[in-house]
Amino acid sequence: MSDDYFDRDAVSATLLKAVIKQSPVHAVERMRAFEPTANMKLGTALHAKVLEPKRCGEILAVSPDVDRRTKAGKEAYAEFLENVENKTVITASQNESANEMRCKILEHPQAVSLLKDSQTEVEKYFEYDCFNCKAKIDAIHNEGFIVDVKTTVDASPDAFAKQSANLLYHMQLAWYAKSVGRSWKDCDCYVIAVENTTPHSVAVYHYERDALEFGWKLCKRAVRIWKDYLADVAIDGKSFAYGTDALDLILPAWAERV
Repeated sequence: MSDDYFDRDAVSATLLKAVIKQSPVHAVERMRAFEPTANMKLGTALHAKVLEPKRCGEILAVSPDVDRRTKAGKEAYAEFLENVENKTVITASQNESANEMRCKILEHPQAVSLLKDSQTEVEKYFEYDCFNCKAKIDAIHNEGFIVDVKTTVDASPDAFAKQSANLLYHMQLAWYAKSVGRSWKDCDCYVIAVENTTPHSVAVYHYERDALEFGWKLCKRAVRIWKDYLADVAIDGKSFAYGTDALDLILPAWAERV
């Protein structure tokens, strides 16, 4: 991955998913004030170890196991931070977990088959609906498969299907297909899901066409919403997340039970 990918002003799956989840106003704020969570850092560590093992030293910095309540511990940690630069800081425990998760992935036959003969951390830049767009794909197999690596609490079919729906993975994969010049109709998309707690079980999921079709519809809807938002800002200098008119409040079906 190049150093300036995240600095490029282009529409990404991350932006579009944030638009769909709430509003463009919230998407802008989240992108501006983004701070990675502990689980996100663990995911970054896993990606580095699985997809870019030769660059782990450039991407990750493992914090020293010191008592930061003591003077010596504070000094040791301060010295560590001076040399971190732009690396993702993880704890020794996270580093150990990421190593174990990597091992589990490399023991899984289907996961290994998908990652073998693949380009990893592939950046794509393209145009769609007059927007400059981008995508960073975990892996693209030589036969054209798209592969994404995800961490999860529970990789079982029911639990991961819920996580995929909630976090809009189908939308993300449809965007990736578009970025490589394909569509949801003819692009095979897979997710390698690995649990972030022991026993770090692994499951591989192939996304059905219906899921990818719905994902692409969400992408198109998000782009339209984003375009309208930019037009509002260009005209008035501001935009309201939920409009300016009073909204009818409709109770959800479960609240109407007597």
